[in-house]
Amino acid sequence: MMRYRNIGGFAIAAAAILFALASLSYSRADEDDEAPIISRGATVLRDATGRAVIAIEPPIQKQIHLATKTLPPIERPIEARAYGKVLDPVPLSKLNADLSGAEAMVEAARAQFLRSRRLYTEQANVSLREFQTAQATYLTDKARLQTLEQQLRDNWGAEIAQRSSRSRAELVSALIDRREAVAQVTVPAGEMTRWIPAEAEVYILGNEAHPLITSAVYSAPSVDRRMQGQSFFLLIRAEAIPAKPGSAISATLIAAGKGRRGVIVPRSAVVRYAGDAWVYEALDANRFTRRKLAAVQALREGYFVGEGLKPGTRVVTSGEQTLLSEELKGQIVPED
Repeated sequence: MMRYRNIGGFAIAAAAILFALASLSYSRADEDDEAPIISRGATVLRDATGRAVIAIEPPIQKQIHLATKTLPPIERPIEARAYGKVLDPVPLSKLNADLSGAEAMVEAARAQFLRSRRLYTEQANVSLREFQTAQATYLTDKARLQTLEQQLRDNWGAEIAQRSSRSRAELVSALIDRREAVAQVTVPAGEMTRWIPAEAEVYILGNEAHPLITSAVYSAPSVDRRMQGQSFFLLIRAEAIPAKPGSAISATLIAAGKGRRGVIVPRSAVVRYAGDAWVYEALDANRFTRRKLAAVQALREGYFVGEGLKPGTRVVTSGEQTLLSEELKGQIVPED
């Protein structure tokens, strides 16, 4: 009989303990309604401007492998990306041959005109008709030469048009032999500022590891109808990698003079959210906030940022995805 009484007393005591624990849990739940959202050791708060700030203690930082880096100042040349192709040199070769022939005809016609004018003036066996015919031939040949020279400027730009006949012939020979190439590249509309490139780094599609050497960069006389941006002609030395006509190329156009000051953000520090690029800035050892990146330029070593992030800013380079997750959890409003 005593044994059954002990069992019953034990059951009553256990029930009382469970009731007390449930009451304590309910009381704490009421208190947590006003407390910051805490998930896996991270506390999401709001500063005076309403910006989310994530506070996370060092032991939790170690668990999620959180790491930061201070961004040093850097100066980058002003650059723009352009895209295009290697041009076929055959039209230039034909135009150059026509020009050479026209130049020879003009020289001969001019000599005949001057001779006829002198003889006619001296009344030395040259009639007025012969003099006028020589003059008309000279003017016609000269007009044709001028038309071809204008065509050269319109199609191939000032850099080639200003060359001497000999220099132009040497260039055409190098183009036909594929020792050199002419490429037209275009900076997409809206991305180019009012500066003229001083040099360019050029890559043929599929050979990005081997940049080509450019000997000249100058404004193209026409616009690519497909891209409708700012176009440039590039004279390329192609001894190492033959630049075949029609080859797709990309180019980094570089401005002369001083560059832009800013910082380079490591690729590992960038998170993508809502269609934009962000980084987490370390406000101190335990607090972090998300910053939007503006005017970003992609580079091999990361992203160049000229505005918004000052040199000396410390950004998260590992664990940033966890911070984003915690921040988004902090935006969830519990249902009643």
